[in-house]
Amino acid sequence: MDEDHTKHMILEFLRKHTLAVIATCHRNGTPAAAAIDFSVRDDFEIVFDTFKDTRKFSNLAERSSVAFVVGWDDNITVQYEGEATRVPAVDIAQYQEAHLNCVPAEREFLERGAVMFKATPRWLRYSDFNKEPPELVEIHF
Repeated sequence: MDEDHTKHMILEFLRKHTLAVIATCHRNGTPAAAAIDFSVRDDFEIVFDTFKDTRKFSNLAERSSVAFVVGWDDNITVQYEGEATRVPAVDIAQYQEAHLNCVPAEREFLERGAVMFKATPRWLRYSDFNKEPPELVEIHF
């Protein structure tokens, strides 16, 4: 399978999901994980929002490194590592529109003041444990 086809397959898998687990880390090393709603852009950016009073918001203000796990339905998952930053004010309208098209329920959170973030990938692994041996595909960005 060529790289473009592989990336398309992984992107389609991510787009079938709107729920992920996000992992962040406090400056003292304490990890935090939470379930989030997310959307994914063509360049594999993961878009999500959170409130300023959450641990993930505080952690991301200190350290931009982030990890996600998406899936497990049907024994398929994507692990994702990257850097998360706030969506710049100039891009908010564009990101909100695309995000709400994928996850309409997020409108309530954004209207209540949730802050939008985008994660840029460094590495991801697609794992399909239905195959023998399991299909494992890693992409470095």
